[in-house]
Amino acid sequence: MARHSFVRTTKLTDVQGRVDYISNPKRQEHLYAFYGTVAPEFWQRLSEQAQFDFWRSHQKTGKCIEARELIIALPESLQASDPKKLLEQFTEKFRSKYGVQCAAALHHNKAMTNYHIHLVFADRDVLEKTEVKRAARNMFFDEDGRHVRTKKEILDEHGNVRPSCRILVKGGVYDIKWFSGRKDIFKSRGFLPEAKQMYTDLINQLVSPEERQQVFDASSPYLPTKKIGKNNPLEDVITADNELRQEWNRTVDQVLIAGGSHEEVTEFKTEEITSKVSESIQKNGNDPSLFSQIIRFAIAVLQEFLDLLMRNTLAEIEKTKETSEKQDAVSPKPETETAADLRNAEAEFMPLDAVHQKLNKANRKLYALQKQQKSMQDVLDTTPRDLFHRKERKALEDRIDGIGRQIDLTRTQMEAIPKQHGFDDVKSAEAAYKAAKAKLESLKETLGDTGKEEFKIKPRTQKQKVSALKELAARRLEAQQREAERRRSGNGKKGVEEER
Repeated sequence: MARHSFVRTTKLTDVQGRVDYISNPKRQEHLYAFYGTVAPEFWQRLSEQAQFDFWRSHQKTGKCIEARELIIALPESLQASDPKKLLEQFTEKFRSKYGVQCAAALHHNKAMTNYHIHLVFADRDVLEKTEVKRAARNMFFDEDGRHVRTKKEILDEHGNVRPSCRILVKGGVYDIKWFSGRKDIFKSRGFLPEAKQMYTDLINQLVSPEERQQVFDASSPYLPTKKIGKNNPLEDVITADNELRQEWNRTVDQVLIAGGSHEEVTEFKTEEITSKVSESIQKNGNDPSLFSQIIRFAIAVLQEFLDLLMRNTLAEIEKTKETSEKQDAVSPKPETETAADLRNAEAEFMPLDAVHQKLNKANRKLYALQKQQKSMQDVLDTTPRDLFHRKERKALEDRIDGIGRQIDLTRTQMEAIPKQHGFDDVKSAEAAYKAAKAKLESLKETLGDTGKEEFKIKPRTQKQKVSALKELAARRLEAQQREAERRRSGNGKKGVEEER
């Protein structure tokens, strides 16, 4: 799979302090460049405007948002570029797109493993005509923020200022008009995906084809991994969570190669993972252990579906061999425009078919190794742990480790095949193959050319495929329920015997 780009947005409650933090060499160990589109005084005025608007809104809770920030992860290969020019390019790209002022810094983390940009930006436009009004004398405001004439109007029966009332001393600012209101684009859900796509495209222009990135598509069958921040107390939990997500993604790749479609796996993910995780969070809160159970169940069902697809794939390979041996020569037909289209479609299909065959071969090898590892693990689990079987267990463990290394190597080779032929990942390669195959089959049917069975698409509908996945999920769930019931009944019998 191609690496996904990382762009995150945060809200800032102290924009002056944040700009100083990212740009101060005394506070940053690895600061390569700083670029600002305005003078530092700009951020002080922006802070004052935001704080004034927050006070005037009479909000009882919450924090004042003064500005916003993007954190953009960069490929390590961009270290070869001029830091100042690189940072200016990324900053001006944002300013030209959204028309707001920015302050950006280019950093490395302490471990020198994360090359990234901090881009602080104003979420308001500067007004052409600015105005600041200051109090000529003390001013008094009640709980609703209304200006009252005398101090007595905001005092309680003991002569104290009532809670939420405010006194603005002489010289204080009671009206600021430096900036407009917050721009709606930065408050919308579409802002971050748009910014991610913009910077992903910019990064891909600056790196080699092998390092190109893509924006994670939430509607795809894959699961995103989580980034682990520094000093995160949940680092171990997130690491285990990411391993499960990667296992799911690898299984999805194998299913797509074996003949599963993008749509069926995506629908299964939505029903068995996305919906169930949402329900679990509503009922039980954010419990990582429950999330792991949901993912493991979904992976197990998907692996069973892979078994089914692999059996069908092997049967189709044998049938194709038999058909090709019995195939007779087809009488030549007069040249037509459709026939020319057919030749073009065949020329487009053949290289994609070669990529598909390579992926299929690697997938079959990977599948066989996984089955071999599982069977040996089953033998190891049933081998006694006593002294007499120590050597036997050690030999089995060594063989399982060796197969594990072969699995990792085969998976790496399989993931490299699409990139060697100009595709980002397995999903895009298989999508192109299936589209070319469908086009070729359609043209063959138009010409009445049904002799070449190796290109025929099996008439299995999407509804049938999805029902197979649902049926497998229902069977596994039923088996789990039976096992849980058996354990409960076994514990009950044990309790009765103890009472006796």
